[in-house]
Amino acid sequence: MKNRVVQLLFVFTIAAIMLIFLNKSIIPLSTLIGLLWPITLIGIAFIIFIENRSPQSTLAWFLVLTILPVIGLLLYLLFGRSRWRRKKHLSRSEEKRKLFRELLAGRSFNLEPSCPLNERSTYLAQVIQKFGGGPLANETATKLLTNGDETFTEILQTIENATHHIHIQYYIYRSDEIGTSIRDALIRKAKSGVIIRFLYDGLGSSKLRRSFLQPMKEAGIEVVEFDSILSPWLLETVNYRNHRKIVIVDGAIGFTGGLNVGDEYLGRSKKFPIWRDSHLKIEGKALYKLQSIFLEDYLYATSSLNTESWNQFMDNSYFPSQGTHQAEGAVQIVASGPSSEDTSIRNALLKIMGSAKKSIWIATPYFIPDQETLTLLRLSALSGVDVRILYPGKGDSIISDQASQSYFTPLLKAGVSIYRVKDAFMHAKIVLVDDEVATIGTANMDIRSFELNYELIAVLYESNTVLDIKNDFEQDFKDSIETTWATFQKRSIQKRMLESLMRLISPLL
Repeated sequence: MKNRVVQLLFVFTIAAIMLIFLNKSIIPLSTLIGLLWPITLIGIAFIIFIENRSPQSTLAWFLVLTILPVIGLLLYLLFGRSRWRRKKHLSRSEEKRKLFRELLAGRSFNLEPSCPLNERSTYLAQVIQKFGGGPLANETATKLLTNGDETFTEILQTIENATHHIHIQYYIYRSDEIGTSIRDALIRKAKSGVIIRFLYDGLGSSKLRRSFLQPMKEAGIEVVEFDSILSPWLLETVNYRNHRKIVIVDGAIGFTGGLNVGDEYLGRSKKFPIWRDSHLKIEGKALYKLQSIFLEDYLYATSSLNTESWNQFMDNSYFPSQGTHQAEGAVQIVASGPSSEDTSIRNALLKIMGSAKKSIWIATPYFIPDQETLTLLRLSALSGVDVRILYPGKGDSIISDQASQSYFTPLLKAGVSIYRVKDAFMHAKIVLVDDEVATIGTANMDIRSFELNYELIAVLYESNTVLDIKNDFEQDFKDSIETTWATFQKRSIQKRMLESLMRLISPLL
């Protein structure tokens, strides 16, 4: 049905254009446009209606098309096409991705925890794997990296020690001081014989110039762009970005978390002199899943989803036998994207937060939850769970910031505590539940991360790193100002109206 409607609109438009060229005197151009425009808008509105989107998303698109029809039409063509269309566009590659996963799953990785976890952790891990998460990995050591200095120091040191390969993937990679430092380190290692694959998102890193990338290519580094914004598939891919941040060295040490590569992550931005962020260093068996996620993205981006290309990654150089026996607890990697069968990360977070008995602490730079997430947090707070949200004191987007604040009222009324980090942009993406289970990764607490972007999170069970995350939270709360219901309700009517408007269009963000 959807295809037929689109085809009819397309045929009608082409026929009208041909009519103009054949006989301009039959219908004046202005009259024809006057006829075509409302028909086109009505047609698109009908398509949105029959796609059975969420009520919030449907209402938002109707509002934009009604108030700003020209802008609304352009936004729909670029950003409004449904996940169903994306899945159709990627259906063949997704089948190949699954085959690749199955091939890797056939390898004996022995990921089961050698020391049994408690009943709650075991149950959560089993359910999350059913939701599409990776297997639970034992013998995995993790280290919390706080802010840019600590994170980039560890990454650069690990790169310098590489002997076989370096896999690096970012949503945003800038050609500034830190970006150049990492690039030059990669070039040195490539010249020494290390295999390097460099993957960047076509939109997030669109400012990267050929002059910056060319020295890498000349050194033998394979530089790959994920879904270029200049691609003929632009309308199918522009709204679905690869937001993952991954560094893997020799298949033994990996990094993921909130930090992209740019000087602003080191506090060198005039707008954000204080940039609060968190990253995770991983060593051990959980690297098997992180490596497979990178390789899936790399094979897709290089159009190499075929068995011939897979064979080069099947030896122990990329999936070495490893394990850190001193490590406590276990790690589970969860990935999702627009071609996934379900919103695996969102479902995993809901299950983890739903298991809370004492506390749910969330750090996120963007808070635009779906109705289920909002309801869970409200009900948890009403039932006596200590629910806290750590949010930027200074946002980087007025639209997302005001939309996020529109959700504060029902949360504050339910007893949720909201802390805004003073004079800082809080960019970490962390959830901590009952001081026992934590998640850290690339996904924000918003609809875009849940449904539109390629994302990943690491779930930490009974690990000492969970206590480090708790300590960081406690320090951040001390450095924050709590937003109370009494003060929040004093905001002006103009601000409330702006929040409400941004909330209406928040499903489009």
